[in-house]
Amino acid sequence: MTHHTINYQKMLDEEYLTADLKQLASFICSKVPSRKDERVQAIVQKMFADIQGIFNKLNLSGQHAVSETVHTWNGAFELRMFVNKYGSTPWSQTKDRYGRKKELLDLFLIRGQIPSDLFEKLKLVAPKPEKDTVNYTENSTVLDEGFTVRETSRAALANLATFLTLAVDKNIRISAKTGKATGATVRKMTDLLYEPDFYDDPEIGPMQSFAWPLLLQGGGLAKADGSFLKLTPAGRKALKNDLAGGIQTAWQRWEKTKIIDEFSRVTAIKGQKSHRGRTMTTPVKRRPMINNLLEDLQPGQWISIDELIRLQQTKPEYSFEMVNYSWKLYFLDQHYGHLDYNDTWPLLQLRYILIYLFEYCATLGLIDVAYQDPRGARYEDYRYCWGVDELEYLCHCDGLQYIRINNLGGFVMGHYDDYEAQKGDNDIFNFDGTDLVISDTAITPPGLELYLEKVAERCEIDRWRLTISSLLAAIKGGEILAEIKEKLEASSTEEFSRELKKLFVEVEQRSTSFINVGQTTLIECAQEARKKALADKKLSSLCLPAGDKYLVAAPGKELKFIKALESTGFILGLK
Repeated sequence: MTHHTINYQKMLDEEYLTADLKQLASFICSKVPSRKDERVQAIVQKMFADIQGIFNKLNLSGQHAVSETVHTWNGAFELRMFVNKYGSTPWSQTKDRYGRKKELLDLFLIRGQIPSDLFEKLKLVAPKPEKDTVNYTENSTVLDEGFTVRETSRAALANLATFLTLAVDKNIRISAKTGKATGATVRKMTDLLYEPDFYDDPEIGPMQSFAWPLLLQGGGLAKADGSFLKLTPAGRKALKNDLAGGIQTAWQRWEKTKIIDEFSRVTAIKGQKSHRGRTMTTPVKRRPMINNLLEDLQPGQWISIDELIRLQQTKPEYSFEMVNYSWKLYFLDQHYGHLDYNDTWPLLQLRYILIYLFEYCATLGLIDVAYQDPRGARYEDYRYCWGVDELEYLCHCDGLQYIRINNLGGFVMGHYDDYEAQKGDNDIFNFDGTDLVISDTAITPPGLELYLEKVAERCEIDRWRLTISSLLAAIKGGEILAEIKEKLEASSTEEFSRELKKLFVEVEQRSTSFINVGQTTLIECAQEARKKALADKKLSSLCLPAGDKYLVAAPGKELKFIKALESTGFILGLK
């Protein structure tokens, strides 16, 4: 935002009638001139002669309005931001038969602007405004209100492992055009979630299993390979040993992705793709504004959505626009249900924030959530709009009531240098001989079970057995023995049993005793020529005998062998 460039005298003359100027001049001038131009001149002279004194005459609300306009909004007054920070408009709203009465603040703010020359003076006069206070909510209050409370970090890490493993096995089928998972894939992913989706309701539909394939792609952990997802190097790194780092990568890269506009999930609002797709602003410009606010919140503290959206409307660095052409959006009927007949902030920005937080940030495990059924939860926001009589909720995330930045979110957003897993995350197995015994099947991540199917044999519901054949089969299928050991070690607080250590030594010997070092050149030789080659000092260093009538050129030295052979007067012939 930039402040107005027209000077004070010109703006007074253009904006106010003679009667207005008479009233305004009476606030600061002992004698009010009779002519308009003289009144303007008298106001300008008095304001610039005693700007500190006149500023001091403003009531506290008026002083706040000027200070915010000068130091926060660069000369352009923001009514919505002011009301959300201070709770009311700075004007008294006293009216006469001609409308709102003019008051002292109108000498500072003209058409919502501070004139450029007055602006420069006020920078030295108006104090910088105080920071807003964030009103957090006590944990007991959230619990007492009876909402569903979900701590999300452990589930997100487990789900990430599961779905990265699915991608390795080419089990996430997507639309090549939209990047969205197919219906069958979404159902499969729903069944594999570490905890059930936020709602078990066909009408509301899937949230986490809808979001994960998009998060993997937009977050740079996977990419389309035909109709399936395959892992990127960042995805492989996350799956190997850095799930928390993978979540951080996904969140950082999601900010700039164009794979989806999260607001497209609000299907009740029509016209989003009109005007050649330019009706909506790009989410690339919206997400950083929400992230700015999230990064300013204190981890571990619950905050209500109402308080969050109040804060979102108090600073330019939190504020964002949703549309380029609001008149293109409508409910139900294009001729009657236009959104711009209403205050669109709760219809657009608020719904975008709800979806971004609930369907994406909570799915990634950055925030814990307290929520209710969306039906009727925010009906007051849209009840007066035309064509909404049949809508029980405007978006499927309307039920979100509180959020809390958790430890994983604090790490991802830079509050903590590393992420400390929750108690129990590293205590899944006990080791019994070469068996892996699940200590509590209720917390076994589905992704870990998918992994165990590759490296072990299931004996019972809570017991997996590692054998020579299961580990050799896993290595043959592309797994690496050191990584298998690392993953199992990370899933238990116990040390490997003696039998398990012995098994890994045996498997390492069996998998490294014979190594495929690549293709070699087999050369059939005449008997005398073979003897000469093996007797030649240079040639013998470049080949090995094979059987009675063959030589094998050493791997990678075929060309040197051929040149050395030619130097002895022979060439390598063809049959």
